[in-house]
Amino acid sequence: MPVPGSLKRRPIDDANIAELLSSQFKLPKEETLAYLKLLDTHDLTVSQLSEVLSMTNEHASELATRMITRGLIIEGTGSPRRLAPLHPRMVLTNLFKVYEQELIQTLRDRRTTVDRVVNMLIPIYEDRETSIIASRKS
Repeated sequence: MPVPGSLKRRPIDDANIAELLSSQFKLPKEETLAYLKLLDTHDLTVSQLSEVLSMTNEHASELATRMITRGLIIEGTGSPRRLAPLHPRMVLTNLFKVYEQELIQTLRDRRTTVDRVVNMLIPIYEDRETSIIASRKS
C-alpha cells in the first residue's frame, strides 16, 4: 500500500472507470461520469452540473438526488445548494457494501429455494423407495 501523500495524480480513462463500476457494482455510467466530473472540479451547483454534463437542470437535479442516495456525493449547506463528491475510498466502500448485501441476500434466497425443492422432492423419492421395496416382496 502506498504511503499517504505519495500517490501522484495520473490521467484516468473516465469511460473505462464508468464501464468497470457499471459491470462490477451496477453503478449507472451517468452517475460515475458525474462523480468523476465533481472530483475534477470544485463543488458545483445543480445548474453548473447541468451545464458541465450538457443536460437539463431537472435531469441534473434527479441525477444529484440519486447520487446522494447512493452515497457518491453530499449536499452542502447554503444557497444555492452545492454538490460535493465523497472521498473515493468512502464511495467504493459504500458500493462494495451494497454489492455484498445483495450477494448475501441472493445466496440466502437460493438456499431457501434449495431447501423448498428438497422438501418437495423427498416424499416422491421416499414413495419410490417404498414402492420398490413393496414390489420386491411380491
